[in-house]
Amino acid sequence: MGNAVTQQRQASEPTESKGQRYKALIGSVLGYAAEGLDMLLLSFVLVFIIRDFSLSPVQAGNLTLATTIGMMVGSYLFGFLADLFGRIRVMTVTILLFSVATALIYFADSYWQLLGLRFLVGMGVGGEFGVGMAIVTETWSKKMRAKATSCVALGWQLGVLGASIIPALVVPQFGWRAVFLFGLIPALLAVFVRKSISEPKLWERKQEMKRKLQQKEAAGTITAEEQQQLNQVRKFPLKKLFANKKITMTTLGLIIMSFIQNFGYYGIFTWMPTILSQKYGYSLAKASGWMLISTVGMLVGIAIFGILADKIGRRKTFTIYYIGGTVSCLIYFFVLQSESALLWGSALLGFFANGMMGGFGAILAENYPSEARSTAENFIFGTGRGLAGFGPTIIGALAVGGNIMGAMSLVFIIYPIGLLTMLLFVPETKDKVLD
Repeated sequence: MGNAVTQQRQASEPTESKGQRYKALIGSVLGYAAEGLDMLLLSFVLVFIIRDFSLSPVQAGNLTLATTIGMMVGSYLFGFLADLFGRIRVMTVTILLFSVATALIYFADSYWQLLGLRFLVGMGVGGEFGVGMAIVTETWSKKMRAKATSCVALGWQLGVLGASIIPALVVPQFGWRAVFLFGLIPALLAVFVRKSISEPKLWERKQEMKRKLQQKEAAGTITAEEQQQLNQVRKFPLKKLFANKKITMTTLGLIIMSFIQNFGYYGIFTWMPTILSQKYGYSLAKASGWMLISTVGMLVGIAIFGILADKIGRRKTFTIYYIGGTVSCLIYFFVLQSESALLWGSALLGFFANGMMGGFGAILAENYPSEARSTAENFIFGTGRGLAGFGPTIIGALAVGGNIMGAMSLVFIIYPIGLLTMLLFVPETKDKVLD
């Protein structure tokens, strides 16, 4: 029995070559960067869309809401498909979907067309996240897992940097519509993913084991133990997230953590460029500078999160960041008043508000088996992200009287809730060997 357990643990360790690991990491980083680019382009031209389509604050918030509902749908659909049929082909489809849908916004001539296209963008973006994270977690060792997934999370911020630069260069010359044509660039990435990256061997071993057991079942030679094992691996992936009371509570806890992460992020970074433009008269270039500074803070925060999570554990690192998120929001929204303080203080806000993204890929992967890993990554994070899509809409509704900054100051309340949820329901998974 001991030898069998040892063999299973050894078989679960990644066996990819160094080149395969880095190809998987690069492909996932670029995929997440493409998501960040296509998602955040809207934020920097939202002020022009509001003007041209005569949108209310609630309608403007609904553009983000449509995107995040699309993310939820795409998360569920493509997560299941990736576990059932393979990570690589599904990842390719998701990238093509959000790339083409983004480019088609160039031709939109009504509010409803914008909503529909942003929904499709969300589907692709929501599907890609968990698939890319599953690929990385299944190809990198337990000692480097959080660092690797934090690198993937850094990819989003690279896309955000692109989204902050492109509108400032393109809008003055070609108008806001031309910005969305740059969304086609990630389609080239789909070709790289399809041709250069292989399925994780951990996932392939599980599929091969499933095929052999099915053959034995068909031949009538399967043992009772093997039949039980087969019944487990061919269950619909979503059932693995609610297999028993303990796992169910962990799943619900991780959904709440994902919701809080995304509520804070989208609530702050969807509205702040518009606030700075309307309240402080920031030009597009200066608002882009605000996003650049906050993104640098995010990059540093995410990188440090990955290092700390592999060194001191996931729970301790999340605790540091939840406390930091609370304090940084209190300082930013209640203490800082001048334009320059709001500009440079965004680095601290970015460090904590989005720095904890460095840990979600690892902690989600480590609580579930390979045959449900893409589903877990996408269902849990996608549900949290989809529900958090109400954040910009709620802020917009609270700001109907014109006080958007006051409405956003309520964001600081959510981080203590995240901390309590994690401490009660989410176990430590540092150094866990993936199944």
